[in-house]
Amino acid sequence: MNNMKKLRKIFALLIAMVMVLGMSTSVFAASISVEQDSTYAGTAGEAGRAYTYKEIFHATLSGENTSTGGGYDADGTPGTVTASLVKGYSYFLNSSETTQIGQLGTWDATAKTWTKVSGNLWFDLTPSADGSKYVVSWASGVATDTDTAQAAAKWLSTNYTAVASGSLTWDATNKKWTATDLEDGYYLLSSDTGNNLIAATGDITVKEKNAYPPIDKTQADEDSATQTNDSKSVAIGDVLTYQAKVTIPATAKVGDTMVVTDTPSKGLTYNNDVVVKTNEGSATVVFGTAGTGDAWTATITVTEASKGKDVVFEYTMTVNADALTDGDIINTFKLNYGDNYTAVPDTVPYTTYFTGIEKVDGEDKDTKLANVEFTLKEGDAEFKVTKGDDGVYIPDASGSSTVITDANGLIKIRGLDNDKIYTLTETKTNDGYNLLDAPKTLTLVEDKGNAFSTTTTFDQIENNKGSVLPSTGGIGTTIFYIIGAILVIGAGVVLVTRRRMSANK
Repeated sequence: MNNMKKLRKIFALLIAMVMVLGMSTSVFAASISVEQDSTYAGTAGEAGRAYTYKEIFHATLSGENTSTGGGYDADGTPGTVTASLVKGYSYFLNSSETTQIGQLGTWDATAKTWTKVSGNLWFDLTPSADGSKYVVSWASGVATDTDTAQAAAKWLSTNYTAVASGSLTWDATNKKWTATDLEDGYYLLSSDTGNNLIAATGDITVKEKNAYPPIDKTQADEDSATQTNDSKSVAIGDVLTYQAKVTIPATAKVGDTMVVTDTPSKGLTYNNDVVVKTNEGSATVVFGTAGTGDAWTATITVTEASKGKDVVFEYTMTVNADALTDGDIINTFKLNYGDNYTAVPDTVPYTTYFTGIEKVDGEDKDTKLANVEFTLKEGDAEFKVTKGDDGVYIPDASGSSTVITDANGLIKIRGLDNDKIYTLTETKTNDGYNLLDAPKTLTLVEDKGNAFSTTTTFDQIENNKGSVLPSTGGIGTTIFYIIGAILVIGAGVVLVTRRRMSANK
């Protein structure tokens, strides 16, 4: 019995110790994560990309109400933050934290009134019944919206001493900044882009706001003047028109600079014609000297009126013969902002097509017909090409529209536009064979660098031997009409002559 009483006393003592520890130890259950904006391409964690946190108030579970605060929702949306738990959180400062309390205002114990310091437009404090802490609430009439929260955050960043502070650590693998094992509380999150208030009463993730210049690269060609991000089907010699847009952040500072650079892949030739098509707010734009491989570069300097506005560049590129061996087949637009931000490059692709025919005997497909000549047309117009050392024809404005089958009866053409219709009209064939009586429309295949591989099937075109009767209206039928008319006229003359001779007898 005595042993049982001793066990009960020990158990009661352990329970008491646990309760004491539970009351005296802060609960560290919160974390703050900032997910990287998808437009950011830097290594992050660099100077100017660091995030810091400052704990403004402590937080504790309260069954009385659900507290709210300005800043970001848990999904990163600007606005009020409402605790997601059924029991809300209340925010407070310990009575011993006199520095922080004094920076917000003073409590008159006699009049039981709170007076905010000059500049504090947002927070009221009320002492708890036991005097151990001051409960924080939004001041009467203050709207808990994004503008209010950001204004409060800005003031706190320079006029308030944090309860605790630290830095978020860059996680290169998951592309985010994190701080873990934080006390539940109300935090000021700061970076080079500004300050925001966050209610961190658990694990909270903030999506990094797009405070950097978004860029957008589009293109158009002769088939469509509409600028899009879509890939363009082009022929060698076609001209592509590009537009590259930079949107200056509304949060940018006057004098901030953005360096933009355009880089074509080797299948595109820059035509040295870049212009500023749009400059809303009259940002300063100065073109510089392009680096190796680049088409052009320019520096945009922010003016007050240009904040939140667009700068649009326009220029052209001509597709050249290197497009056939171009492994990138893109045009790339890049942007650097300050010392630490590089936008994810925006690219727009292009595509060329190829075609081929095989000329064979109509009755013996194994007999290939060499030296058969055709005229190549794009629509109704002759389309000029040049034959390379590899036996492949490519578009060339100074070339010829005549193409000829090789020893294997093949004609190979690369660098064509799938938006066009190409035809071959046979003009000369081998002795004993008949010319085709209609043009042949060519089948185009996307050129992925393996044109005319062994798996490629050429369109077979047959030629047949033998005589072909002249077609109606041709010289063949005309000559019969002429001979027939002569015979009729001759017969008439003979008949008239005989009648006259008979009459004279």
